[in-house]
Amino acid sequence: MYKKYFQKISKFVFWGFILWLVSRLFFFQTVHIPSASMRTTLMEGDYVFVNKFAYGARIPITPLSLPGSNSAWLDWIQLPYMRIPGYTNVKRNDVVVFNLPGDNDCPVDVHQQYIKRCIALPGDSLRIDSGIVYVNRVRSENPENSLLSYAVQLNEKPDTAVLNQLDGFRSYNGFSVNVFSVFLSQKNSDSLKRIRGINSVKKNNSTKEYYNPQIFPNSSKLKWNLDFFGPVFIPKKGSVILLNEKNLLLYKKLIEIYEENKIVKRNDSVFVNEKFSKTYSFKMDYYFMMGDNRYNSIDSRYWGFVPENHIIGKASYVLFSSGILPLNPKMGRSFSSIR
Repeated sequence: MYKKYFQKISKFVFWGFILWLVSRLFFFQTVHIPSASMRTTLMEGDYVFVNKFAYGARIPITPLSLPGSNSAWLDWIQLPYMRIPGYTNVKRNDVVVFNLPGDNDCPVDVHQQYIKRCIALPGDSLRIDSGIVYVNRVRSENPENSLLSYAVQLNEKPDTAVLNQLDGFRSYNGFSVNVFSVFLSQKNSDSLKRIRGINSVKKNNSTKEYYNPQIFPNSSKLKWNLDFFGPVFIPKKGSVILLNEKNLLLYKKLIEIYEENKIVKRNDSVFVNEKFSKTYSFKMDYYFMMGDNRYNSIDSRYWGFVPENHIIGKASYVLFSSGILPLNPKMGRSFSSIR
């Protein structure tokens, strides 16, 4: 009796696991939001439903890996990149889940998973000027609730009520006794201007001359920063570039790491896989991703382009949210769609 009962339970657990595994690999998965980089579209503690079927499920590159883990895997079997056809392509402003691009030795599909908004597509030209994003020379409007960095100046002796109001709009850091740097949406920045005790609310911008060595492609020859970036071409499969000095700064990592070639520069000549080359044709599509919390997000402005073989799926809606504290659920966010 107990043996038959145990066998039934074992079969139920086994087939349940197989169903979960197939569903997770080819149809959907959930991801947990650990940081503020997508505020206020996504909040810390959100659990997001990821639709893998939309863009087409990626066939596992590393079959001997534990789903959801970037540390439990074996590279004994490595499959080539393949994807089941989906019913749509990645579009501008889609919120996308992908594996973090990197030059480490572990397989692509066990890299850490990130979630950002797609700003530019393969073949697009992107430029950031004074913090404003332009795609193909057309201004790209920020998502409604995206956060930017503002300098807020208060009266010399602000009362506690004003500071509490300021804190309610996100955390801040003091520049001086009465000037604070705050992450705000455009709507909230306008609201702050009307609060008694606040003298001014101005957007923080870097100067065009300021060079941030952390910003892609990490070269003083280009001197890019968060507010002045590009113009840069987003590689498209089949597109051809000249292998000049600037393009090598921008695309050498893609050509060597993601497309598995060897580049050597001898004097003024460039050799790809020991063959003299003046041009290069890309083998994959690439994307440019940014967080909605524009000044509190590590994204493509820091580590460059996202290759197509890193794409996992489309973030569709918030299943539920535990908030920052696990025992403090935010039920109002449950089953809300992501825009």
